[in-house]
Amino acid sequence: MTEALIKLTRRGHDVLAKIRTRALHDALRDQEKQPAMDAVLTALLIRITAGCALKTDVLARLVDREGDITIPPAGQLVRLACEVLARDVHITPEHRQNTVTYSQDHYARAEWIGALMDADYSMPRLDTAEILGEMSGDQLRALSALVATRHGKPPAKVGELREWLVGKLPDWQPVPFHAPGPVRTPFRVMEEA
Repeated sequence: MTEALIKLTRRGHDVLAKIRTRALHDALRDQEKQPAMDAVLTALLIRITAGCALKTDVLARLVDREGDITIPPAGQLVRLACEVLARDVHITPEHRQNTVTYSQDHYARAEWIGALMDADYSMPRLDTAEILGEMSGDQLRALSALVATRHGKPPAKVGELREWLVGKLPDWQPVPFHAPGPVRTPFRVMEEA
């Protein structure tokens, strides 16, 4: 019998919702009945995708029209999780971060996930005119010292130096994926009261 079919007062439904929430929390934390990893990952995907218009296609793979839940095969489950992360996590430049609206951890999560996924290795070359054009003369001179022994003496003028550096720093990456850890205490398993 679903909650919608039970005849209770609003307060009764509030009480019932608290009881059901506690049962859900207990089921998730029960050490002896821990769900399988694929069920946990499916639950996390449902949590992240439900109510988000940009992720309804992923949610539809997990929950059908009748409300039946499908746990996809492991490989597909990982691909769905990666797709959800790719849609949800973005790098925000420091000058655009607003810690009044979001915590510092909100902005750091993309850095942590990038480090976990070795996203540094997916970066394209950054020794391009576009990136070098956004650097000061002092920064360009410091970069030129890295390649001067292989490519000869760098030009003195900043504009010429920018052009000269294009394509000469194949492994250069100004900022790796990384952020300081959270300031709160680490997770510990919830103990029974």
